[in-house]
Amino acid sequence: MNLRKSKNAIRNLTEAAKITKNIFTAVRPEIKPGASEREIARKIENLIMKRGLRRSFTTIVASGPNAAKPHAKLTDRKIKKNDLVVVDFGAIYKGQRGDMTRTVIIGKMEKRMRELYNAVATAHKMAIKKIRPGIKISDFVQSINRYMRKKGFEKHIRHTLGHGIGTRIHEGPKLSEKNNRILKEGMVVTIEPGLYVDGKGGVRIEDAVCITKNGARVLAT
Repeated sequence: MNLRKSKNAIRNLTEAAKITKNIFTAVRPEIKPGASEREIARKIENLIMKRGLRRSFTTIVASGPNAAKPHAKLTDRKIKKNDLVVVDFGAIYKGQRGDMTRTVIIGKMEKRMRELYNAVATAHKMAIKKIRPGIKISDFVQSINRYMRKKGFEKHIRHTLGHGIGTRIHEGPKLSEKNNRILKEGMVVTIEPGLYVDGKGGVRIEDAVCITKNGARVLAT
């Protein structure tokens, strides 16, 4: 299976990523105490539909303890002060799917959750800087997870570092410690480190990147 994308597919994936990011920017002020998870998701999906587009997958808005579930289902829970809110969604553009996650901080975080957030943010930046063609996926993923493990968060890693994206939301290659495939120029993958603490919340930060000749380009900057 050829996992490298055509130039046209990369252009459309880039546009999908930019639209998705713009929608998040528009909705971000609405993510505040008193708003429910379902209300925020509805606003996101309304903005997607107003552009004549469809959602890439069922929108995730997970607040407080619900954010401890990587694939949380929408609820009527209202956002509270000092919550972490994980927002994961995307828009489809000309058949290619956007996929982005942001974690919104409402108020102040307790020390342990602040350390969790900082570890994910650093891992996300580190992964984007390190990913490039010619390296083995397992080695790459292990290097990022090793950082989070050294911070004391090993038991809070609950999913892979990312996945390929295109006409389907989950495509190859899977960014897993068990995947020995070599990364190649033209692959488009998500970078989405996440850490989750039962009963407390979670943090995930995700962007789609295209692997270039010498590194990677974030599709929506």
